[in-house]
Amino acid sequence: MPTFWSAAAGKLVERWLATGLAAAVYWLLMALAWAGGQPHPRQALADRLDAVGTMRPGEQITLLLVALIALAGSGALMRQLTLPALRLMEGYWPRFLSGVSGWLRQRHNRRRAADAAAWRPLQTRLEGGPSAAGRPPLSAQERADHARLEARLRWSPREPALTMPTRVGNILRSAEAEPQHKYGLDSVLLWPHLWTLLPETLQRDLAVARNRLDATVAAGLWAVLVLPAVYWTPWALSALLFVVGAWGWWLPRACQDYAVLLQVAFDLHRQQLYRALRHPLPATAADEPLTGLRLTAHVYRGSDDPTLVFDQGS
Repeated sequence: MPTFWSAAAGKLVERWLATGLAAAVYWLLMALAWAGGQPHPRQALADRLDAVGTMRPGEQITLLLVALIALAGSGALMRQLTLPALRLMEGYWPRFLSGVSGWLRQRHNRRRAADAAAWRPLQTRLEGGPSAAGRPPLSAQERADHARLEARLRWSPREPALTMPTRVGNILRSAEAEPQHKYGLDSVLLWPHLWTLLPETLQRDLAVARNRLDATVAAGLWAVLVLPAVYWTPWALSALLFVVGAWGWWLPRACQDYAVLLQVAFDLHRQQLYRALRHPLPATAADEPLTGLRLTAHVYRGSDDPTLVFDQGS
């Protein structure tokens, strides 16, 4: 029995650390901000601790249970808010913000067109095509400009109609749209099917990347909830601005890490979709977009196409 309870306690501690640590840090910061706003911060904290120390054991246990429930509830509420918050950060906004959303989309499309126009001649010279004959090789600065432009183009949708109003939205939308552009596969529709066919290592890496993205979104929400602490102590505002600035740099990187693995899953394992659904594999690279569209349509609505002959396999 001691071994059992030790293991059970360990599991409870691990679960609490996974779900309640962020909430504990938040409430600790709020308590410190409250104490910092008092005329005598140390005395205020000492008085509260003395008040707890003078409680009877039953009252202390009740207070501890209430604190644990508050921490668990805060963590559970934050988990429920993470996905809606991410959707807002992607640019899925209410209809009354359609004017702002449209302006941001147009701005991004103009920037992408300018980036593409600057990237093409650099790419031509880098590849050494016929139109680059007689031109000098790229300088170090031009190679840096080429890499910067290519990275910006990679993380934005190729079709203007798919553009989102925010950087986070464009990163995730480009990852979702790329399989359809290259292979004719609808990533949103086919993702549950592909997920079940992925190797465990890639599934684990994707889950870790997605959890990291959700944790980053949650960190931003926790930082915003610290804003009421400014009422007690002004230094909380400068700390909040620093955290929000770091979070604005961190969130796109977390989105890119997840987006890269999403593209890797389709690049390396899309053939398993064809085999599992008994669809014939595309014969050439030029055939693949049409073949992928055919597979997507079959999964979405079925098919009565007599020319679609299933692969019998072995």
